Amino acid sequence: MAKTLETTQVTEFKNLLDEIEQFQLAHDASWYRGSSDSSHKLVPSLFRHSSKKKIEELSQLESEITIRFVQRSQPFLSRTLTSDWDKLFLMQHYGVPTRLLDWSENPFVAAYFALSGAERHKKDAAFWMCDPILWNRSALQHISFSGGVLDESSDQLHTYAPGTPIPQMPKHPIMIYGTYNSARIVAQRGGFALFGQGLEEMEKVYKSDTFSKGCLKKLIIPRDKVQSIRDSLFRKGFTESVVFPDLEGLSRELKRVFGF
Repeated sequence: MAKTLETTQVTEFKNLLDEIEQFQLAHDASWYRGSSDSSHKLVPSLFRHSSKKKIEELSQLESEITIRFVQRSQPFLSRTLTSDWDKLFLMQHYGVPTRLLDWSENPFVAAYFALSGAERHKKDAAFWMCDPILWNRSALQHISFSGGVLDESSDQLHTYAPGTPIPQMPKHPIMIYGTYNSARIVAQRGGFALFGQGLEEMEKVYKSDTFSKGCLKKLIIPRDKVQSIRDSLFRKGFTESVVFPDLEGLSRELKRVFGF
């Protein structure tokens, strides 16, 4: 019997902290993702294409995008891309559509992304929590996987590797560490969900019997509470220049502080 996704509404910063702590105490590991629109599904940008919906089309699209990126990125690279994984993580970093979905080990990073855009869009925000270890053990149950979070050296990752036709990949998304190729990724404690041939969003995948109960949870932040919770986050010192440790982050922070 399919399970339901636990969803809780939080209306104060303290409520958010309490939910985070409860999840951390119940799990050996916890990752987070913030969305400025609570209706957005947990699917990667590649799968959001407006017209290409079949897995064969998306596989071809991924190949074409990667080739074009490699061809045209050379003048802008300060280093040599060492592997196909390196290319994939760099593409994700710069917003190129990929099979990766951003997560973070830092709950305040996710809170920032949930709250910073929700005010502008006038939508309820979402704050997701996931146990990446339980998720991977559920996703890779068919090979009796008992490990934790994967990285590009993991044998289990080979079947998801860039260049592999997506229809030949395993069905479920898995949680992986990427290459820390920028100060932003280091600051944001980034991790990723890497999708295979399954086109379903993570919240729908979770509802299947094979996934451990409680390894994914959704918090809803009502639109009329976004401003106050965001202000609490900033008062604790978690501001734009912390999430983006560069001149762009400083610029964002200065514009907010001085009322622009």
